[in-house]
Amino acid sequence: MTMVRPACVTVRNSAWSRCVSSAGFSMVEMLLVLGALAILFGAIYSGFERLSRSYTAENVKAGTQQSARIGIETMVQDMRLAGLNPLGTAGAGILLADPTKFQFTADVNFDGDIDDHFENITYDLNGTDLRQCNFNLDPNPEVLLRNVNTLAFTYFDDTGAAIPTADLVTRRQDIRTVGITLTVRRPAGHNQQVARTYTTQVRLRNM
Repeated sequence: MTMVRPACVTVRNSAWSRCVSSAGFSMVEMLLVLGALAILFGAIYSGFERLSRSYTAENVKAGTQQSARIGIETMVQDMRLAGLNPLGTAGAGILLADPTKFQFTADVNFDGDIDDHFENITYDLNGTDLRQCNFNLDPNPEVLLRNVNTLAFTYFDDTGAAIPTADLVTRRQDIRTVGITLTVRRPAGHNQQVARTYTTQVRLRNM
């Protein structure tokens, strides 16, 4: 049988000689392996970071969309009752209409007056807070939705024509439909912003 001897390096000097095995990794090979591993782990971390950022952004988008929809639906439900006056004695109607604020009354419990809870309601924007104020319950507004970038009201008469802003004071009784535009903007991490805008129109059934 032929035996394979390991490769060796012979070191000689004047007194002795020896055979040193050269089996194993050299320093250059170790550095190359470490460099490759660093690149691999860097790519894995970068991919994970992108995935995490995308997941966070999608969650914020979903939450922002849900919040904006809830804010719009709350306003729509209340505004549809504006001017409700089943007994003809409450004097319900629109008290204030401008591009950023809407106040109205309604006899929601059918008792002939408008001095009970949720019968005098105002919606407006204070900074980035969408506020709902029920003057008969508490004169201090309640924050309905935060991070609101835009709240705009437009008003239409019974022909569907927009009422000019300059005429709103004298033509409040002509308002039959209210348009609402609401934009919610929230941070989504890594200096990103997520914005959702909802636009709808509310028919005032009792006006």
